[in-house]
Amino acid sequence: MTNWKEIPSTTQCFQLGDEPELIHVIKTGFKDMYMAVHEDAYEYAIGKVEFGTKKDFEVKYKITIN
Repeated sequence: MTNWKEIPSTTQCFQLGDEPELIHVIKTGFKDMYMAVHEDAYEYAIGKVEFGTKKDFEVKYKITIN
């Protein structure tokens, strides 16, 4: 049986103002492809996942991705 091992990754988390809404932006293994995983205290969009480029997310959410 093979065990999971942790590897370095690029992940950033952003909060919408003072709202209990977060997006976790994760760099995928593909060139310039990211995923945004939504999390909110009200569980309206919890687990919603979007895929896009760095520019897509920076424009849509007005954030800076490292």
